[in-house]
Amino acid sequence: MKYVFLIFFMNLLPQYAGKSLRRDDSYPKTFEDIKNEIAGYTDIAKAIIDLAVHGKAQNRSYERLAVFADTIGPRLSGSKNLDAAIKYMFSALQEDGLENVHLEPVKIPHWERGEEFAMMLEPRNHSIAILGLGSSVATPPEG
Repeated sequence: MKYVFLIFFMNLLPQYAGKSLRRDDSYPKTFEDIKNEIAGYTDIAKAIIDLAVHGKAQNRSYERLAVFADTIGPRLSGSKNLDAAIKYMFSALQEDGLENVHLEPVKIPHWERGEEFAMMLEPRNHSIAILGLGSSVATPPEG
């Protein structure tokens, strides 16, 4: 059966070479169309690169990365550090004068590390070092 499908597919390949396999017209039909669409973004891409390399944003990426790493730290989902990072970046982008800077409401699960311990009971009592995984469920009181 695998070989029948492979032969069928190989017979279809030549007639669709270089064309989109989608039936609707929402996608370019040839690689040339895709190439032309991408080329249409040249001016926008050049403006972004010029801003980052020569404009007001010159060297700002590394400065912002340093602030994130040095002052905000790790940003676990739902954590206070994540909220601080979002507020910092929101303010920084507004100060830079970027258009359409806004926040979107998002539901994020929140997990906090609780007290973790394990003890071997047999053949003797022995404390064991453990580390709970993020979003893991606590062991019930009865064990």
